[in-house]
Amino acid sequence: MNGFWNLWAVVGTVVFFVLMVGVVIKYWRSNHHADEHHTIGSFDGIDENDAPPPKLLFVSYFIAFSLSLGYLVLYPGLGNWQGLINWQQSDDKLSQVNTSLSNQMADISDKRLVNLAMNPDVVSSGRGLFQTHCAACHRNNAQGAKHFPNLIDNEWLYGGSDAEIIHSITLGRNGAMPGWVDAINPDDIAKISYYLASLNQRHTDVPAVKVALGKGLFTQYCASCHGDGSVANSQLGVPDLSDHVWLHGGSIEEIQHTIRNGLNNVMPAFGQQLSQDEILAIGAYMTKSRLDEDAKLASLDPALVQQGEYLAYAGDCVACHSAEGGEPFAGGLPFVTPFGTIYSTNITPHTSEGIGLYDYEDFKAALVAGKGLHGYLYPAMPYTSYQYMTDQDMLALWEYMQSIAAVSRQNDRNQMMFPANIRLGLLGWNLVFMDTAVLDYQPPSELKGNISDLEKWQKGKYWVAGLGHCSECHTPRNIAQALDTDRIFQGNLIDGWNAPNISANELYMDGWDEKSLSDFLHTGHSDKGSAFAGMADVIKNSLSRMTREDIESMSYYLLIGDTNNVIHNETVVLEPTGFTDAAYANEVYATYNQTCGACHGEDGKGRDPIAPTLLNNGIIMHSDPFNTIAVTLRGLQPSYLDEERNFMPMVSFNDVLSDTALAELISFVRIHLGAREIPVTRDQVRQVRETLEKAGYTGGLHTTPDMYDERDQNINVN
Repeated sequence: MNGFWNLWAVVGTVVFFVLMVGVVIKYWRSNHHADEHHTIGSFDGIDENDAPPPKLLFVSYFIAFSLSLGYLVLYPGLGNWQGLINWQQSDDKLSQVNTSLSNQMADISDKRLVNLAMNPDVVSSGRGLFQTHCAACHRNNAQGAKHFPNLIDNEWLYGGSDAEIIHSITLGRNGAMPGWVDAINPDDIAKISYYLASLNQRHTDVPAVKVALGKGLFTQYCASCHGDGSVANSQLGVPDLSDHVWLHGGSIEEIQHTIRNGLNNVMPAFGQQLSQDEILAIGAYMTKSRLDEDAKLASLDPALVQQGEYLAYAGDCVACHSAEGGEPFAGGLPFVTPFGTIYSTNITPHTSEGIGLYDYEDFKAALVAGKGLHGYLYPAMPYTSYQYMTDQDMLALWEYMQSIAAVSRQNDRNQMMFPANIRLGLLGWNLVFMDTAVLDYQPPSELKGNISDLEKWQKGKYWVAGLGHCSECHTPRNIAQALDTDRIFQGNLIDGWNAPNISANELYMDGWDEKSLSDFLHTGHSDKGSAFAGMADVIKNSLSRMTREDIESMSYYLLIGDTNNVIHNETVVLEPTGFTDAAYANEVYATYNQTCGACHGEDGKGRDPIAPTLLNNGIIMHSDPFNTIAVTLRGLQPSYLDEERNFMPMVSFNDVLSDTALAELISFVRIHLGAREIPVTRDQVRQVRETLEKAGYTGGLHTTPDMYDERDQNINVN
């Protein structure tokens, strides 16, 4: 800068600074003349008074002026003045890349990305350039976001060689997929999405025939680019659709959106903005990050990862941490509580959206103490049960969770009322309601004579009380949503169903034994009925993946009982008679035969593969008739647990039978097929009907799965 402009800059800066200081001093000196009772003017009935500005305002001004003066003395700010600390623009980290990268590259002859990735200076420069030019889309650590690929894994749409990576940065990429909304009807698009989800063994609540039809439609419309969906084509940028990487979202809804609307993804070219050395430095940073990620995965113990996968199934992690039809472990499932709606979180190893910033101690704190990196967790996360896991199992689960694919799905914002939305308050909840005592594996004195295999009982307790967290659903909760352990396993309402009483006394009374209960828990089917609703999901995602031995230990423990959970001396096993001659002559039987007999059989013993038995059915025999009432009002969709044993859908009778007629029918069935003699009243049916209708769970005769998806998720019916 020449002398004139140097003088111009200095004089202008100093004059403006002095002027501003003078204005503030003037008002400060005249501040005592202000009179807050003197009215300067009135506007629309509002008086403007001459009140003095607060002293804090002037103090703040003078602090700002002092800092500004210090800056002008220490740093360049007055023309050619360099400042007392002699700071240079090249000292800035981003500027340093441009000034030093050429020097860094000058002495390097082998400029393969793997070699450059071993040079800390080049990698540091590449990191700065990546933050400037790439992080907005691919995130700071290059792990990607929705629509923008993860650059530190080994899945490359256009190939991961040096030449292909440099080509992508220099010339950009343009990936296009046509939309099929005008060529394929919505039902067929849905079938294709079910087939695609099945390629990576994802469960969907649809019959196998829809998946098979989806495969045929995929072959017809998509195979020209995608083949059978299991092989990537880097020449065209076609992804492998059978892995766990879904660039544009992998939920059923997102897959259908992609098929309907197509894609037009553009990676901009940086060849005109960046030099060849800068492009190489970015490639070196990405390569170093990928090698570090590979090293982290290689350091995982394969045996622990395998054990951790089993434990993740046993803990049913995927069911809660996956939205309806969503990507596994990516979160988004709503939990409606009296205090608002909580959404499960992304627990994949994505650093910004998941738990990628956690270390083992952080993971352990969240798992067993309910303390996450961003605050205390709501007890919808069953850390009150997971606290009973052994350190070995926690470590194995941690190893597995690091091995799964990172998903970039952002977490949903919880909708909690005040003061439940203040996370610190959950520390108080933990102090008051969380029992941190070590799990006692010694049976209570009143049960010791009933346990023939103590080791089996203890093993069952570990699964049931810990990872299985059975009490979290099947135990009533108090007003603060803490478990009422004095009534453990005595049932609780969840999502408009009754997670039934599974106490030892109830199971004994209803005629369950180890085989029938183990069959039910392991397969969802037994001679005492089939699983449905939430329990079917638990079996599908968790219990069916466990060994029969572990399931039998759980059944053994549940049937024998524990503290606050014993079989009463006066309890008698119920023995339903079935329909007697008198029952067949009863006028209510005609109603049964017209509404239920066609599927469940004239004798109530079921018809494979149409409908399960009602005779000796655990729900019909249960002391609480809630689920029997709810099934007739809501209807049921098949659980699709076992293709060979799936029953047909059951329609809703909400618009068919009155409260009185339904009460008489259910009472009749429960007396003869469940040995429950206490009749169901009209008021009980009415109360259940109103509860379910309030949340949109009853949709009339032609109930569809969409009814459940589209209901008001903010209504708590529990």
